[in-house]
Amino acid sequence: MKIAFIVEHLDPNRGGMERSVVDFLTELTASGAEVHVVTQTSAWSFPGIHVHLLGAAGWTDESQYKNFVLRAQALVTSQQWDVVHAIRPCMSCDIYQPRGGLVKTGQDRTIATRRSGLFKIFRRIGLLFDGKERLLVSLEHRLLKNTIPPLVIVPSEYVRRQLEERYSLPDEHVRRVFNGVRVEVPEQVARGQARQRLRETFSLPEPKLVAIFVGHNFRRKGLARMIESLARPAAQAWHLLVVGRGAVAQYERYAEQLGVSDRIRFVGSRPDVWGLYCAADVCVLPTYNDPCSRTILEALSLGLPCITTAYDGSSECIRDGEHGFVIDSPESIDALANALEKLSDASTRRYMSEQATALGSFLSMRRHATEVFELYRDIAARRSLHNRAGSA
Repeated sequence: MKIAFIVEHLDPNRGGMERSVVDFLTELTASGAEVHVVTQTSAWSFPGIHVHLLGAAGWTDESQYKNFVLRAQALVTSQQWDVVHAIRPCMSCDIYQPRGGLVKTGQDRTIATRRSGLFKIFRRIGLLFDGKERLLVSLEHRLLKNTIPPLVIVPSEYVRRQLEERYSLPDEHVRRVFNGVRVEVPEQVARGQARQRLRETFSLPEPKLVAIFVGHNFRRKGLARMIESLARPAAQAWHLLVVGRGAVAQYERYAEQLGVSDRIRFVGSRPDVWGLYCAADVCVLPTYNDPCSRTILEALSLGLPCITTAYDGSSECIRDGEHGFVIDSPESIDALANALEKLSDASTRRYMSEQATALGSFLSMRRHATEVFELYRDIAARRSLHNRAGSA
């Protein structure tokens, strides 16, 4: 089977979407498919994967993406493929998998991160003048409003609802394939050693309670709301590890204003995130928008109880009081603090850790890739049947 996979950037260090792509492609190679990646830039390679590097031609983000889409279309139409799979808006494909969620919903939720009405207006105006954002919305609209739209793979019911609200696609054009992650679960001894070492590094000795926040887009992921929750009486016992790239200074000042800076460690982007998960007692992501957060799936796979919001597709695998807690909104600061208070109990955390660990196989990228590959088979079989009928 010959697959064309269209992705803007093939670089696992850019963010969660790109990391998921790399994990998916790695698992896909086990299927025996001939995989061709069509991309603008690449910082990754893997045996058995053919990378078609199209380059970034143009002076602006808009022109670069437009040129990439046009070149990608020219390449995929110049050859025969069993399946063309895209994860960002393009001109045509067999499968569209918006791993980052629908473009317009992402824009709306970005605006929602601003509390001030005036700042919401400014952000909305900024998006109107952002050429690349306008282009992405236009391409996605054209793709999904086509007379024969592609099959859309959504990573969660959260994204399926977005799709229904905006495009009302027939059920046969939508498939939910819950997201997955590639996580190597370390042995108990290694976990204990990493926990002890990293807690010593950050001056967080036992039995201090430690929550971990992992993400690069601090505003969208709700870091300010997490800091606010630490100032509530219910969460006074908790400390926080913040992992990721971002404008740290403004959050350090905010933590200082709220009187919680001594309980927060900003550790930057690190390669040993698994060790940091082991050093923590709970993972918290009060996000404004996540199609299906890798952070939460990774943490659950490592047996860490999690707190996230209903605006995160990964919340669909969390049962309240069993794997963690799901709060209605990132603005529900008291609910977040109360969830942390419940997790202050060691026996509660142990129970939730056991339940989270049991989710491991369901949360795996291997399971996710296997389900997607079955959809590839269906599309390839229908195409083969159509081609034979046409040649008869």
